Amino acid sequence: MQKFEYVKCYWKYIDDKTPVILFYEVDLENERYATRMAEVFSDKRIFPVIEKGFEFITEAPIPPINEINADDEFFAEIIQKEEFENAYCSLTYSGSTKFPN
Repeated sequence: MQKFEYVKCYWKYIDDKTPVILFYEVDLENERYATRMAEVFSDKRIFPVIEKGFEFITEAPIPPINEINADDEFFAEIIQKEEFENAYCSLTYSGSTKFPN
């Protein structure tokens, strides 16, 4: 079994202060808490989320894809580790930030 699952989650545009894409590294051995995360904003800037002194970056477990996709405000998909690493280590997102229909 894999230790991590990598998730890309689109969030319908709210405003320029709210991310439109969230990237998660989900620890499958620890109740689906995220160990790393990056936020992409509508202007394609990327910011890794860093919580020094904490093992996990999220306060709650990341739901499975089917649960996330049950909410019309979100669209999530499992991605490869390479796509996560590229986003996490970049300053600018090169993909589309448009919410999938």
